[in-house]
Amino acid sequence: MTDRCPPNSAAQPEPGAPLLTKKAWNRLRHNGKLVRDEVTGRLPPAMRSIAWQQFQQMPMARWACSLMLLLEPQQAGDGLYKRRTRRPADAGLFDDIPSLSQRLKAERIYAELCERHAERLPSSPWLLPILAGRARDLALRPDAHGSERGRRMRRIKGGLHVQRRYREQGWHPLPSVRKAWGLTGDRPQK
Repeated sequence: MTDRCPPNSAAQPEPGAPLLTKKAWNRLRHNGKLVRDEVTGRLPPAMRSIAWQQFQQMPMARWACSLMLLLEPQQAGDGLYKRRTRRPADAGLFDDIPSLSQRLKAERIYAELCERHAERLPSSPWLLPILAGRARDLALRPDAHGSERGRRMRRIKGGLHVQRRYREQGWHPLPSVRKAWGLTGDRPQK
């Protein structure tokens, strides 16, 4: 009788046993398949959750699954860029924006964008998330999209174009650059 475990010991992990979170258990994969599906796949639907809970409490299963977490790459879909977590189905598009004013601005911009693309939306449902992302970006970072930024970018582009033209003509308005390029002070005629 002394080697039996107390009834509540199954809920508590034994000392030194690996701790797996609920998220880790639900994402755990072996050979590309979810471990949960491998364990409960052939059972009737009514028994799956009970069998899964019992499997999670088995010490050998905890050790094996923690080894799988360490040895096998678990995220097959990760790319170069970290993506945001999915928003719950009952949540609004912009509920995660902390500022009320920015949230309202994003909703207003989204409505304007949807109105602008109204004739394309029925045939292009993929456009809605793009418009939502654009509205979010415009609301959260207005300084990166204003007319001042556009003017600055045009000035940079124009400056590069003028410098290229100067090089082609073999002339530059600054004497220090003319000296560095080995040019004379006379501007060539077109």
